[in-house]
Formats: sequence, C-alpha cells, structure tokens
Amino acid sequence: MQYAVEMKNVKKIYDSGLGEQKKPALDNLNLSILKGSIFGLLGPNGAGKSTAINILAGLTKKTGGTVIVWGNNQDLYPQKAKACLGVVPQELNLDPFLTPREALEVQAGLFGIKKVGRRTDEILRKVGLHSVSNAYARTLSGGMRRRLLMAKALVHNPPLLILDEPTA
Repeated sequence: MQYAVEMKNVKKIYDSGLGEQKKPALDNLNLSILKGSIFGLLGPNGAGKSTAINILAGLTKKTGGTVIVWGNNQDLYPQKAKACLGVVPQELNLDPFLTPREALEVQAGLFGIKKVGRRTDEILRKVGLHSVSNAYARTLSGGMRRRLLMAKALVHNPPLLILDEPTA
C-alpha cells in the first residue's frame, strides 16, 4: 500500500431537481497521492476541488468511480476510510458555546475514543490553544478558530490530513 489516496474515474453529477440539465462537477477524476507527500489541489472557483475533498471525506456521494483512502476502499469499508482522514473544512463550523477543550472532547467522543485515550491537552498545546482552552469559541480570534478546526481534525490521530482552503 504505497498510496495515501487513490481516486479512479471519480464522477459527480449534480441534479438541480428542476428539470434543468445535470451539471458535472467531476468527470473521471484520476488522482494518486503517495504516502508521506504534501499535495496541493489548485484550480479556479467551481473546478470541483471541494467536491473532490467532500467525496474523499465521505461527505458527498460520488456518481461513479472508486475511492481508496489509506488502502481502504470507500465503498467496502466506509468507516475505516473515514477514520484515516482528518479534514479541516473551508468554513468555520464551530459551536460558539463550547470551549476548545469541550469541542475536542465532543469530537473524540464522536470517533469513539475513550476518555483514557484522549489527547486533548497535548493537541491544544501543539496548536497553541492551551492558554485559551476554557474560553468560549465565540471569543477566539479568527486565527485561533482556524487552529481549533485543525485540532478537531487531529483528535483521532489520522494518518492523512486534508485542508480545504488552508490559506483562508
């Protein structure tokens, strides 16, 4: 298993549901990313970058093709494929009434990590949020909120990290 990600002939066609022509977002995307590499996906707005990431993360259903994440075929082993990914989304999707500590604890729970195995303090230190770990997310600066999204993506120690619009 040498690839972190393999996408073979991946298609995504959106249907407006209004009888209009169906719109292809991805048309036979083929992508292989070696383990241990840093990879950037560039293109203009509407090129399908976020669609590809959402398919890879299992958030959007593909119309066709094969997706393999860290050796796990997404169609055969969807939970294993998802567990190999940490995704930092393009949009801020934080609960403003949770503290960074609480947000990481909730995220760890969603991944089924028992309290004894959680690395909340370690992750908060690594992303520079330990000093504000008990402040509400709504009081954090924009940069701190971005770091909190990164921390949430790292909570289950995934071998693969995906950043959607990392320079936002």
